[in-house]
Amino acid sequence: MTMTKRVCSLLFAVMLLMAIAVLPASAEPTSDGRLVVDNGSLLTDAQVNELTALAREQGDKQNCDIIIYTTTSLDGYSAQTYADYCHISNYNNNSVLLLICDNGEPGNRDYHISTHGDCINKLKDSELEEIKDAILPYLKKGDYYGASKEFINKSVYYMSPHLKWYMLPLAILIGFVLAMIIMFALRSKLKTVAMQRGAANYIRSGSMNVTQSRDTYLYSTISKTKREKSSSSGSSTHSTGGSSFGGSGGKF
Repeated sequence: MTMTKRVCSLLFAVMLLMAIAVLPASAEPTSDGRLVVDNGSLLTDAQVNELTALAREQGDKQNCDIIIYTTTSLDGYSAQTYADYCHISNYNNNSVLLLICDNGEPGNRDYHISTHGDCINKLKDSELEEIKDAILPYLKKGDYYGASKEFINKSVYYMSPHLKWYMLPLAILIGFVLAMIIMFALRSKLKTVAMQRGAANYIRSGSMNVTQSRDTYLYSTISKTKREKSSSSGSSTHSTGGSSFGGSGGKF
């Protein structure tokens, strides 16, 4: 009886191992923490090494991971979901990733920029659109090295504190307004007389004999203030695998 139980246990263990072996592997992308994952073989080894060094150098400045991930298939996922899953358990909580999927169908190839952690706020929707505009010409030409390098540089540029293009004109305008206020304040001190609201003070005493007077309100002044519409300055977010992500993408 004991021998029979042992044989049955052994057969059960063998069958369990065989069942596990034939189970389909997870389609979720993995990267083992590499900053440049060229699963699509879209880059040369030299390009991978150069982009890895650049991503590490620039990412260290921003305390985040900058990732390039290429593939030829999304395994049934949307580009957004596929890119988001690349972050989970593979990288620093603060990361930004460029997914490039070249399925061999020009016009129907996918790219997506995914942000995670602090990078969601560092790269807002408007800045993601700027990055997309910068890399799209490279993607359309099939220059994936150029697109990846531009992505790294633009991401770091927009994450770094810097003056916006409109800051200089705004500073000039503020300076002009302050200067005008000071000039008008000094000018007011130079006046020796002031305008009187009534006409009585302009009449020489005893020169007129007024028998009747009344005040008539002739004019009105209406001031209007434009009501500004509220707008969001942050990045729209969504949830994938229980984590929050930002991002944007498209076809090329």
